[in-house]
Amino acid sequence: MLKFKYPKRMYMFEKEKGGVGSTGSLATAAHIAAMRGTPVEFIEASISQLDILNAYGEHYPVHQVNLAAGDASDRIIDIVDQAPADAAIFANIPGGRFEEIDEIHHIIRFALEEGALEVDVNIVWTMGRDKASRVTLDAMLDGDPPGRVLLNLPAWAGTIEEFKYVDEALLTRIEAGGGVMYQTPSLHEHLYDLFRVREIALDRIAKAPGVSIGNRMALGLWQSNAQAALEGLF
Repeated sequence: MLKFKYPKRMYMFEKEKGGVGSTGSLATAAHIAAMRGTPVEFIEASISQLDILNAYGEHYPVHQVNLAAGDASDRIIDIVDQAPADAAIFANIPGGRFEEIDEIHHIIRFALEEGALEVDVNIVWTMGRDKASRVTLDAMLDGDPPGRVLLNLPAWAGTIEEFKYVDEALLTRIEAGGGVMYQTPSLHEHLYDLFRVREIALDRIAKAPGVSIGNRMALGLWQSNAQAALEGLF
């Protein structure tokens, strides 16, 4: 169970590169938050894919931000500031943009230090199983991130033991900053495709055309597992 200072929370889902399960993990976390009645907003910075915008844009506030734009950091600050006081803001950050993300971290930290934002900032790092993911994570931690780091080891990428670049030294460092390690439960591929391919938000899949009672039961079981796994984090 994490300790939060403010009712407003920001979750920046980051990774070294795409394909590690960050977007699915974000959608899962946002789904659990929305189920509790938390106002949910999104920042879609993965402009080459727009998975979150495509699936959630009709039903939730989704703010599209191009990290290469000169005002990207300014816009992110404004989005967080203007969100409801008890909102959870989920930012979908693309991989391979370390310098731009580092700049965003710096301005968010400055805004917090200046008292311009009252928000709990959480960096959700979705770990890959290769060395590059660890190297980039270490560099991000060296840069003094603006909030705790939640280390996400998505179940569909393997067991915890298979993430060989996650060791005690890394976990100790993350825990010292108030963070934790957790594992996002897998959503069956045929259900995940409804989100990625048919662009249906997770909270709308159960009532989507063509979804059977068997599909709904599988979705319900996954939802129950996700609630238990993410309890106290989102």
